[in-house]
Amino acid sequence: MPLAVIAVIILVMKIAEINPVANWSWFWVLLPFGLLAFWWEFLSKWIGWDKRAATQKIAEDARAAEELKKKNRGF
Repeated sequence: MPLAVIAVIILVMKIAEINPVANWSWFWVLLPFGLLAFWWEFLSKWIGWDKRAATQKIAEDARAAEELKKKNRGF
């Protein structure tokens, strides 16, 4: 996520022609977006973060649903 923020800031600085980014090539300005796409599409899957995050989300939802059931029953 920090890379996405940096990429947007660099892009805005290039469009607004704020130095030193105004003098950079468009390749260097758009490179962080390419790195982000590569990260989201390939690296996170290879590392297993997408499955791990999905598993954690399912477990949290199940715990929340169980707590809500207990709360509604009066326990």
